[in-house]
Amino acid sequence: MNIKKIFCPLVNNDEIQNHIYGGLLIAKEFGAHIDFLSSQIDLELISNLDMTISRSNMFESLKGAFATELNDQKNKNYQIFEKICGELGISIGDITGTASAKFETQNGIRSRLYEYEAKFCDLVVAATPLKGEATSTFDATVINSGKNAIIIPNEMKKFSMDNILIGWNGTTSISRSLTNSINILKRAKNIHIIVTKKYDDTALNAKSKLLEYLKYHNINATFEVVTTTNIPGEALLENTLKGKFDMVIASSYGENGVKEVFLGGSTKHFLENTPVPVFM
Repeated sequence: MNIKKIFCPLVNNDEIQNHIYGGLLIAKEFGAHIDFLSSQIDLELISNLDMTISRSNMFESLKGAFATELNDQKNKNYQIFEKICGELGISIGDITGTASAKFETQNGIRSRLYEYEAKFCDLVVAATPLKGEATSTFDATVINSGKNAIIIPNEMKKFSMDNILIGWNGTTSISRSLTNSINILKRAKNIHIIVTKKYDDTALNAKSKLLEYLKYHNINATFEVVTTTNIPGEALLENTLKGKFDMVIASSYGENGVKEVFLGGSTKHFLENTPVPVFM
């Protein structure tokens, strides 16, 4: 996977500055271009909902105040973007061959805008959803785009791919994530694979197959069978913290969508608590 263009959807909340910073760190590491997209409600759609209400002076006054507030927020977000680009030495504009960035705000339904725009990139960078629970916007961007994604914690001050943990669970999705991350793994200094017998009864047999496969790409890795807990996602989180890993390669989704498994069970606990980015 040769990453040249990254897409990063933004949500207007208190973490937007951290999300812009995290996205720019990833773009800088890959020497790629990143498009940030923020969405705002389309006031014209509201105006057309009820013509009787929309003709009233009170509605027009509220609409004007709301439009001013939206414009102020739009300008504030762009100023944050400009400031961080300056701090990190990233060019603003659509520039090939180097780390560059653009910021755009569009009007419309957020999930639809993001799902459409995410289809035209090599990689999606999305922030961990609040409380670890996948939202319609998160699913639309990360799952429905059909692209690989790096999910970043809400605050990320540095980005490194030196030490990588792979959470193998034998599913189709982790197999896909592993193959799609080969170029990332080639850049790593340390790669460790963990698996648990509870969710993969072929755990021991998988060891030789996985290590042999990676060696075809001149990638060396270590392998460990770990114990799990009754809290889904906790085993992956504990091993991430214990090994001081920089990134996790994990299963993106199972039969029940993105809420499915990392080493079996819901991703909620892991996404809510991970201090490092996750490639899926």
